[in-house]
Amino acid sequence: MSADLHDVAIIGAGPAGATAAIKLAQKEYRVALVDSESFPRGGSYLAWLNSRAAEVLSELGVATRSLLSRRIAGVTFSNADFSKKATPSFEKSPGYLIDRVKLDNALAEAATACGVDLLGGCAAHDLDLRESSTIVKLSDGRQVESKLLLLAPGRGSALIERASFPRISAEAMMWTAQVDASLETPLKDAKPRVTVVLGLDKQGSFGLLYELKDRIGVVINWAKDRQAAIPALAGLCKTAFTRDVLPMDLAGEAVRARAAASPASIALDLESHVGKHTLLIGDAGGFVSALSNEGIYPAMWSARIAVEVAEAALSSVHSQDALITFDSRWRIEMADYLRSPNTDNQFLLPLVFSNQPMADRMGMAFFAGENI
Repeated sequence: MSADLHDVAIIGAGPAGATAAIKLAQKEYRVALVDSESFPRGGSYLAWLNSRAAEVLSELGVATRSLLSRRIAGVTFSNADFSKKATPSFEKSPGYLIDRVKLDNALAEAATACGVDLLGGCAAHDLDLRESSTIVKLSDGRQVESKLLLLAPGRGSALIERASFPRISAEAMMWTAQVDASLETPLKDAKPRVTVVLGLDKQGSFGLLYELKDRIGVVINWAKDRQAAIPALAGLCKTAFTRDVLPMDLAGEAVRARAAASPASIALDLESHVGKHTLLIGDAGGFVSALSNEGIYPAMWSARIAVEVAEAALSSVHSQDALITFDSRWRIEMADYLRSPNTDNQFLLPLVFSNQPMADRMGMAFFAGENI
């Protein structure tokens, strides 16, 4: 049985889907936001967030005082064994250390507050793209009918193929795994810090160390070989502890972590993000920075562009013609941010550790998406 017609249905309530839902609802469109998980979500894990995202969250009506309370106070670049270090300088803080689950919950709450129909805990398992509308079929038997569909289901969803978009090959993925832990004894006078561990291999793999007063985290971003990602994470944890970079050895917890596929900059390789009544946004569309593997801000950015395109489509006699403009719009605005630097990172590494201007340029490239 089909529900009442929505203007837009969105699959995936992560940063991309929730951002689009809120902005469309603010414009008084009727929006359904579908996610397989229920809200509020449980758990907690650290992530870093681009400083530009603060403006977007403010637009969305998300309370940021607590969410963005841990502004990054220091960044260090290190080589794999921590024998070399460089400290880039920034005119202002490059971003925030956040609780990613708290961010998702805040976005879901803001969506509900502005009138979005949030259908949490109910997976979308099939699509029916008709001539004048789309039907999203839910796992509980319900259906959501809408004029337009925004696909933001995250990484590797079968719905992407169902909407006639090509599935991204695993060979093109970077594999990400993470471990976090609370500290029994808080660090004295510790400020939020990020250490970027470069040169873990010759394929561009790198690590991130997060440090708060009462919590630490280690992330591996591993190129090509999924099987090696977890051992690499455990090894990074062990080395960081033995070199006194982190106060706690997380290697034991790391071996139980799971590697998730990350489509870093894959957006640039896809022929189109536009399907029949459909736009592909967020991680699902490969809107992830190639250099930093950061996807939260690019996901929200892609959603903002998609909202403008969707609004034009909803007011157009020929909606598909309006949707097609999404491909050119995001490329003009986002391509430079998403793509890899036009140089070999292996060549850059010695310069980063020996030349302060190069360290500064790498800092702006990594955290702000600027070209080196």
